[in-house]
Order: sequence, then structure tokens, then C-alpha cells
Amino acid sequence: MKEFLLYNIHTIIFILALVLGLILLLRFGSKKQIRAVLLYLVSRAEEEWGGGTGEIKYASVVAAVYERIPTAARFLITERELSQMIEAAVSKMKEYLGE
Repeated sequence: MKEFLLYNIHTIIFILALVLGLILLLRFGSKKQIRAVLLYLVSRAEEEWGGGTGEIKYASVVAAVYERIPTAARFLITERELSQMIEAAVSKMKEYLGE
């Protein structure tokens, strides 16, 4: 086993780097995709539910995001990150609306 690892160390390092690169690409690509959709979803939730219904709007946006993103991305984006991205989208929406 030790000989196999030593003989194939370059191949093993290359495969590990490739897998790591694909994971990072998926993670950051997914974040970009989510940010692009969130502004629309937040605006739609505000229009649909109106003021004073923050928890309902948040839940509807989270559900809509999870419907739209790839399954693999769901495991790479934490709830905390998603919550921060939603807050950023809300801020951007308010900025656009002039509030």
C-alpha cells in the first residue's frame, strides 16, 4: 500500500486538488446564483405579504431559494450564509425603493 501511494503521489495530489477546486467552484458559483435570484424573491415576498409579516416573508424566500438551487449547493450553503444573503437582498431592495 505504501509503495502504491508513493508511486502515485502526483496523481493523488492532482485528483485531490481537482476535487477541491470543483467544490470551491460549486460553492462560489452557487452563491452568485443565489444572490442573483434573492433580490427578485425578496421583492416578490414584500409585494405578496406586505408589511409586518417578516417571518412569513423570510420563510417563503428560503423555500423558494431551495427550490431553485442545485441539490449539491444546498449542502454547501449554510443557513447562516443564506440568512445573511437575504438580509443583503432586503437592504438592496430598500435602497432601490428609496427607503
